[in-house]
Amino acid sequence: MRNQAWANYVRDRRKARQLTRRKLAELANIDPSYVTLIERDGYVPRKDKVLEIARAIQADVDHTLLVAGYAPERIPVRDLLERIENFKADKCLEKELRTAIRELFNLTAGEQRKVAEMLNAYVKTIRDQKPKVRRAKRTVGSQA
Repeated sequence: MRNQAWANYVRDRRKARQLTRRKLAELANIDPSYVTLIERDGYVPRKDKVLEIARAIQADVDHTLLVAGYAPERIPVRDLLERIENFKADKCLEKELRTAIRELFNLTAGEQRKVAEMLNAYVKTIRDQKPKVRRAKRTVGSQA
């Protein structure tokens, strides 16, 4: 499996921690050529190796798993359920999302936990990928 977002994520986190590829490999207990495959080709290793890499680059494990394409390990279900309750009456949600939320109540507790984990990690990933610079809001009279 190849994933360029994963490659960029590992490279950026490694550089932010000022680690060489060799040092990252040492910390994650993997071969240095493996780090090169990940960063250059977007190669996604087995989940246990992704967990080792997450720890080595001191990144959030759930977020790292999601970027690599795996289901996250743990995310508080209670947080998601509270948010769902707040959104139930919210007419601003897209129809498809409201339908999907209603379907959650038909799932088992274990299935709901998995959905909550994935959804929380996905939302966090989206927030982390948003540009840091925001455009200045235009006022009605300032249009050229």
